[in-house]
Amino acid sequence: AMGGRIREIRARLAAADPRLAYIGGQKGMFSMLPITPAQVLALREEKGIYMAGSGRFNVVGLCDDAVDGFAAAVVEKLDG
Repeated sequence: AMGGRIREIRARLAAADPRLAYIGGQKGMFSMLPITPAQVLALREEKGIYMAGSGRFNVVGLCDDAVDGFAAAVVEKLDG
């Protein structure tokens, strides 16, 4: 059950933007985002999204209702 949920969340994140497609092929509870520490701080301050300064985030920590908003906020930062 947990493995299926992780795969589903990863697939949704991967589908959000081509720059996140690699997330769909990974395994495990954590992944890294291609964002800078400054972008991580901006996500925290502007959207209340918390993760390690390195861009490491807990895939399992995303509730189903938050996945799309999380992906949109990350893509917004990637776009500048």
